[in-house]
Amino acid sequence: MSKKGKIIGVGGYSPKQLTNEDFVAVFGKPAKIVDRKLPHNKRYSLIDLSTGKIEMSNTDMAYKASMAAIDMAGIMANDIDMIIYSTLTPDFPVPPCYTILQEILGIKECMGFDIRSGCAGFGTAMVVAQQCIATGLAARILVVGADLFSSRHSIFFEEGIENYPIKALYNLMFFGDAAGAIILESTENENEGIFSSIMGSTKPDVPFGSILEIGGSRNPYPTTQVPKENWPLSQNGILTEKYLPKVLIESVEKFLIVNNMKITDFMHFVFPVASKSMGKILFDHFTDLDIEKVVTIGEDGGALANAAIPLSFEKGVKENRFKKGDKILVYAGENTRWQHAVTGLYWGI
Repeated sequence: MSKKGKIIGVGGYSPKQLTNEDFVAVFGKPAKIVDRKLPHNKRYSLIDLSTGKIEMSNTDMAYKASMAAIDMAGIMANDIDMIIYSTLTPDFPVPPCYTILQEILGIKECMGFDIRSGCAGFGTAMVVAQQCIATGLAARILVVGADLFSSRHSIFFEEGIENYPIKALYNLMFFGDAAGAIILESTENENEGIFSSIMGSTKPDVPFGSILEIGGSRNPYPTTQVPKENWPLSQNGILTEKYLPKVLIESVEKFLIVNNMKITDFMHFVFPVASKSMGKILFDHFTDLDIEKVVTIGEDGGALANAAIPLSFEKGVKENRFKKGDKILVYAGENTRWQHAVTGLYWGI
């Protein structure tokens, strides 16, 4: 029988929540303007609004999430033979985050790599992890999704909040900081684990929906060639609202066709949805999709990128929503270059 990866443990770490009111108290009118445009009122954040200092690192959060997943799985850290770490905000360009996490966890030897991507990254990591298990390369894989956006804003606090660019403030209030992790273990039980996945990028002719221009080899340091308000991250809201729902609908439909399935075949949907307008498009298209079956952090944490899916799994576990044998459809998509990953699995715990 073929080998599949089944989830045996999930964990997450979410720092304190900051509300829009917290930002208004510090930034005043600019934060009120952002408040009117945001789809949520709160987000998880590691930034100290009085100083701009950050309380911990990306890998610090990942360690806490990973230990929670390891504890749930009932294994030891050294039982893990691969780490796949997805983030767009690593501690450093090199060394890869997985090696730092390996050290903190005390794993003597393991395979691993980082995936540098946005919201589609964790879904992509699940697809790749499944292939590593199916080929026998690994038997127990720790898959981590973590992002720390707020540290990219500390420089503006140093220059004085009265000069804070409103576009940068929007992104500080839009995104959240968090980490999540799952552990996939090899199984040959046909009623457990991942049974199918697809991933890809289907709109290469469409411009960036968002881009992080500072920190790569083109612009390794802050530069006047990139507007200061875009240093943390730049988004195109018009393109996002136009194309991201299309990516979701097209990729989910493709998955259903490939597997000869219907949306009603699934008990749960781990679908991090960025906005209410996008959610409306989704439910208007998939009229048989029951909103009560969607498992998501929703508006609690802000836009969480790589942490959104594993934290949604953690929420489902805490709320006792998943039962052994339940079919779950997992969607991950992002607006950087319209990547996606869709996975179907049987819950095995």
